[in-house]
Amino acid sequence: MVKIGDYNILKIDRMFQGGAFFNEVSEDTNGDSREIYISGQDIPDDIGPGEELNVFVYNDSKGNLRATLDQPHALVDQFAALKVVDIQEFGAFLDMGIKKDLFLPNRRQSVPIIEDTVVVVRIVLDFDEKGLVGDTDLEIYFNRDTSTLKEDQEVELIVYGSTPLGLMVIVDNEYPGLVYRSEVFKEPETGEKLTGWISKIREDGKLDISLKRKGYYAVIDSSESLLQLIKDNNGFLDLHDKSSPEDIKNKLGMSKKLFKKIAGGLYRDGLITIEPEGLRLVEKKIEP
Repeated sequence: MVKIGDYNILKIDRMFQGGAFFNEVSEDTNGDSREIYISGQDIPDDIGPGEELNVFVYNDSKGNLRATLDQPHALVDQFAALKVVDIQEFGAFLDMGIKKDLFLPNRRQSVPIIEDTVVVVRIVLDFDEKGLVGDTDLEIYFNRDTSTLKEDQEVELIVYGSTPLGLMVIVDNEYPGLVYRSEVFKEPETGEKLTGWISKIREDGKLDISLKRKGYYAVIDSSESLLQLIKDNNGFLDLHDKSSPEDIKNKLGMSKKLFKKIAGGLYRDGLITIEPEGLRLVEKKIEP
């Protein structure tokens, strides 16, 4: 059975100048069969009838099934951060990484949709299971069974929103999680991917996430550890000599006096620059 929105290994049935059709067909919920077409531009020169290709199958704007060798940003039943490329009266269109944009219907929009920004969606089959659409109501798709997870486990994160408490994140493309404000040194953008560690598994299936391994930076007390922290935060730390002692203490576990001393040493060594908004890592130039 061909799966729309996923990779399928399909055998070419017949070819013509503009492309080819595969032997396999897909049946929708009404039992109707649809042939799968691939453009000639997508067919390697040494491929002919009877040979197989591993292709991504999707629906075109007319509902016909197409296959491509292009790599999409995500597959069906996955979360993805996609750029909004167009907004129409009936919905929006998102860049999915292939020739056809992903349709996000108005009725599946639970957050503001703005052109040229990134929105996090779940890629799902439409009501008739004839094609792919996006859905921003992420909560209904989260897995609440955390029995296979453990605290201090390293996980991959996608930022999809924020609250006064912290960042809302998708954990390992499956679970809901929260990164508390005290963990955030620089506000990431929606859709940004981060690495974190599970600090607590809650009974409601939600996860508390830390952006640092347990005990790894409980106290920043040396130039090496502060420099590593700046590297781990994409080369920027939003603390500086005008930051309050309380803010520095809460985020780094050190006094402002010690922070200024260590930061000054890193600056004199040419490892960081001190900007009005914080400390920035100096990128080393590679000699030719």
